[in-house]
Amino acid sequence: MSKDRQEAIQRLSADIRPLPDGEPFHVGVYQPADGPGVARLFYTVYGDGYPIDTFYIPERLTEENLAGRIRSVVARTDGGQVVSHIAFYRSSPPNPNLYEYGLGLTLPSYRRTLAFARCNQLLLSQVGTGGIDAFYGEAVCNHIITQKLTRMSKALETALAPALMPAEAYEAEQSAAGRVSCILAFRIVKDNPRTLYFPACYGEALKSLAEGLCLDRRWIPGDDASADGCDGEIEVKRFDFAGAARCTISGSMENLGGRIRELERDLKRDNFALIQFFVDLGKPWSGKIVQQLRQEGFYLGGLLPLWFGDDGLLMQKNYTDPGFDAMQIYSERGRSLRDMVQADWARAGLAR
Repeated sequence: MSKDRQEAIQRLSADIRPLPDGEPFHVGVYQPADGPGVARLFYTVYGDGYPIDTFYIPERLTEENLAGRIRSVVARTDGGQVVSHIAFYRSSPPNPNLYEYGLGLTLPSYRRTLAFARCNQLLLSQVGTGGIDAFYGEAVCNHIITQKLTRMSKALETALAPALMPAEAYEAEQSAAGRVSCILAFRIVKDNPRTLYFPACYGEALKSLAEGLCLDRRWIPGDDASADGCDGEIEVKRFDFAGAARCTISGSMENLGGRIRELERDLKRDNFALIQFFVDLGKPWSGKIVQQLRQEGFYLGGLLPLWFGDDGLLMQKNYTDPGFDAMQIYSERGRSLRDMVQADWARAGLAR
């Protein structure tokens, strides 16, 4: 635990003021004075177990909002106590204009009020302004509440990450007994015409996942497209708390299979549960990369619109049970996506 986080947790644990209950509230975009209230809200809901330091440290939260990397909306009482929060924020995508939608939480005593709904309404009114060209949400599949919320935001399901998060991440809410899958849904507001080099094995699947998103794409089979040299690298982001690794390949490379196997050995040794690869479908060599990933036993996760600026493809491999049968999926589109992903997981198992 960092010193800043430790000191912030100590301050929050020493705050014995009664939490608000039934007091009037109003909704607005984040202001620096909201920092301590947001930190107290996160501590109240998650204890000291939330994995991101920023939300316990008011100064960092203010810095991130002022820089536009987080766009928080809060419901606050007249006394300044924050009772609900939701945000757009920059996370894994290299595209800075594609924000993640989430960080929604509310004090238990305000969950029967309109605090969260009004925060959500104000946040969604910002879509298409201030560089928010698109957003996506990762809705959990151990219940359907967040999937309903994502659907209400007009986002559509395009990818599935089985067994992405450990149950410990939801311990405070006691909402999960095993690893939790997430379904990714995107809403695109501002787009430009682009060329998409799709692998033939996933052509029909990707086109079906793109339906409804109003994407202007020139679809070109990428399997036989020329590779631009062999100087690519694998960028690995480890999420040790989650036991998951997210990897991006920057170009075609020699002995990709050997490099992947070496990386997998390291992750298995450290008891990781999942490895994901994000492939840039705007690059002619993407089809070759996907072929090699399939040979190594990876399976389809889905389409990631605008992930790189260009669209991305998610490929993944689990080292634990992906838990398809336990998933709770809200929409018919989401269930079709699950079936598509599960079928390719089965294909990858046979390949291995």
